[in-house]
Amino acid sequence: KNGKPCASFFTCGTPLANQAGSAVLTGKRDLEKAKALIKESGYKGEKIVVLDATDQPIVHPQALLTTDLLKKLGLNAELQAGDWGTLITRRSSKEPVEKGGWSIFHTWWVGPDLATPALNSALRGAGEKAWFGWPNDPEMEKLRDAWFAAPDLATQKKLAEQMQARAFVTVPYIPTAMFIIPTAYRSSLKGILVSPMNLMWNVEKQ
Repeated sequence: KNGKPCASFFTCGTPLANQAGSAVLTGKRDLEKAKALIKESGYKGEKIVVLDATDQPIVHPQALLTTDLLKKLGLNAELQAGDWGTLITRRSSKEPVEKGGWSIFHTWWVGPDLATPALNSALRGAGEKAWFGWPNDPEMEKLRDAWFAAPDLATQKKLAEQMQARAFVTVPYIPTAMFIIPTAYRSSLKGILVSPMNLMWNVEKQ
């Protein structure tokens, strides 16, 4: 009821949301084929560290499921549990996993922050200046620049499709779903501002 699949790098229900390249998420799963591709890649059992913020009910189950899937695929995945504060400290590390680094972590964003290339910092390909994971993708940056220079929404939509198609190949991150958090207010409160996030100002008690 409050959640749904969203196989788009741009927030579903917004103008730039699209399905380019999304078949890799929405199509049929083939674990045996995935195992074969991993073997062909030359994987030699290197450790994959999945950070797990056990105090965050949004991301904790995802960490468990991800680790379980990686193990089913024959990967040497290790779940490392901690709290959210520890996770956001560790994710800044660029060290190898043997020295406190990481391979995967889960997080969530407010919908508007992923609605356009201007706001979606996780989609950047700026290398050392990019978001955690630090993807280096000059082509993605060129598409982003072109989006800013686009003369109209139609052109922006085409560029967003190109950016998404590329993202499903380079994989700076993987969109997993979209959810809405129900919010209730006392009838004695007034001045509540409608916003994608809870704003505490302008509120008065009658």
